[in-house]
Amino acid sequence: MTPTRHHLLRVAAGAAIALCMAGSAWSQTLKIGVIGPLTGGGAPWGNAAAEAARLAAADVNAKGGLDVAGKKYKVEIVAYDDQYKAAESVAAYNRLTKQDGVKYTLGVTSPAALALAPQVESDKVMHVTTAGAVKAVDPSSKYMFRMISLLRDYVPSVVGWVKDNYKERRVVILNPNDDSGWASTEIAKDAYGRHGFSIIGSELYERTQKDFQPLLTKVIASKPEIIELASTAPATAGLIVRQARELGYKGLFVKNSGAAVQEIVATAGAAGAEGVISLHFADPGSDGYKRLATEFKKKYNQMPDDLIVVYYDGAAALLQAIAKGGDVNDTTKASAAFFGKVFPMKSIQGGELSLGGKGKPGDENQILTVSYISVIKNGNAVMVGSVK
Repeated sequence: MTPTRHHLLRVAAGAAIALCMAGSAWSQTLKIGVIGPLTGGGAPWGNAAAEAARLAAADVNAKGGLDVAGKKYKVEIVAYDDQYKAAESVAAYNRLTKQDGVKYTLGVTSPAALALAPQVESDKVMHVTTAGAVKAVDPSSKYMFRMISLLRDYVPSVVGWVKDNYKERRVVILNPNDDSGWASTEIAKDAYGRHGFSIIGSELYERTQKDFQPLLTKVIASKPEIIELASTAPATAGLIVRQARELGYKGLFVKNSGAAVQEIVATAGAAGAEGVISLHFADPGSDGYKRLATEFKKKYNQMPDDLIVVYYDGAAALLQAIAKGGDVNDTTKASAAFFGKVFPMKSIQGGELSLGGKGKPGDENQILTVSYISVIKNGNAVMVGSVK
């Protein structure tokens, strides 16, 4: 039967209404802020955080948006560069909260978390960070959460692995001269000391430093067998490795935090980076990591820092907390949901994530993660073990 003009008009009108209804699903937007170093030495971490958040948001949006008490929200990520400077972190936070109307943020560095903590609590803005400094996140905080195990949780196990697999025992610790570096130095000293290593030196340098030859000349003169790079940013770690090799150092390097092996190899060269022992937060063989890495490489034309899986899981946990809290405008409800309703949660890598505390390592507001150990061989990270 040939459709009448009236019937066609009704079909067209129905389609228009359906289109409008579909469009209305996007009429409400939930903005999530990302504060991190998108340029400079910490860029591998900051860009991994921003892209992981965007991918987590895209996954939610592909399912129709974030369902909060029956309302659908399109998740939008707003990322600002803090250049690894506390003052810039505060400026980014103020812009997000006062101009962009953001109530939920993801952070990258310890200096940022330390600077933002008082405002976060006062403003009741949820902030989920990878800050490594212990005091960056107060266990009693209601709005600050850590999305990763701390150095204190895994460094002793990594050092124990080094002891079991290598004969070298004379250690010098190199760290940046900031809160993250100070905390990392104390943890490394304790871990190496308890495992019977001889700590023959500990040096600090400025984050902006590029020429390490004077410092390394002093370090190498003490005849270390291991140089621990701890909280050194990946590109800077590569510089130190290269310059130390140029000065004749033939010993081991251990990178106990935020490895970014490709950054180290790119700066130090494959030959210089050979044998560097690195700590990772991702299993490169997992399907979840492969998916994130593929998407990251499309945009940046390079492989991501493996912290991308941690940032993805952190963003996913934050979004779940908002949904389970039932009110996008009430961060107190979202915070309570983070503590009580989100975990255990499946990681993008397939394992199960849980919060710390309750008899386990870590604090109540810290997600516990699995760490992996690699040794650089022929310019690539070869996984050799894992620790918790």
